[in-house]
Amino acid sequence: MVKKDILLNGIVVGEHDASGDNLEDTKAVQAILKEKGLYQEVTANDAMFNQANAFAAVANDLYKRDLKKPPFKGISVSPFVVNAVFSIELYLKAIHNSYGNRIKGHHLVSIYKGMPKKGKEYFLSAANDVRPHYQLYDGADIHSCLESLNKSFEQWRYVYEHNELGTELQSIRYTMHTSHEACCRVRESVKKT
Repeated sequence: MVKKDILLNGIVVGEHDASGDNLEDTKAVQAILKEKGLYQEVTANDAMFNQANAFAAVANDLYKRDLKKPPFKGISVSPFVVNAVFSIELYLKAIHNSYGNRIKGHHLVSIYKGMPKKGKEYFLSAANDVRPHYQLYDGADIHSCLESLNKSFEQWRYVYEHNELGTELQSIRYTMHTSHEACCRVRESVKKT
């Protein structure tokens, strides 16, 4: 067996004998962390939020590397859109989850419309706060951005099946930023109650 370090937030907190079986190793590491009083249960909401953050990070990395400045790499548009829109979907679902709701589906407008009133208030407030950071077309608001992205996750995954897909990168980035900020605000407000 191979000895491996156990990292917690980038800090080595112990080591374990790695068996090569990921599930078995995970259980062993959790037991060691529990024994040391370092283990924290990850809630479903935390997992959703973390996964949304991971997809958003990939989208942001693609944007900065391939789409922000010349040379523009068109091949990166599809993975940017898919990752960004999926992060938006997961942030919206995490907002629902914060209020005890389970939501399925990929259509952003439906997910938003079914959101509890307080969640929508946080979402609209976040949209107003982050809007100055983006150059959007006149008349563009968070509702029109959501509408334009409504089926993007499904369509852009198979972009080769759709001849006339267009997108506006700033509106996607704005909606992703709004969704992240709103989700943070909702999660914080729920923790206080």
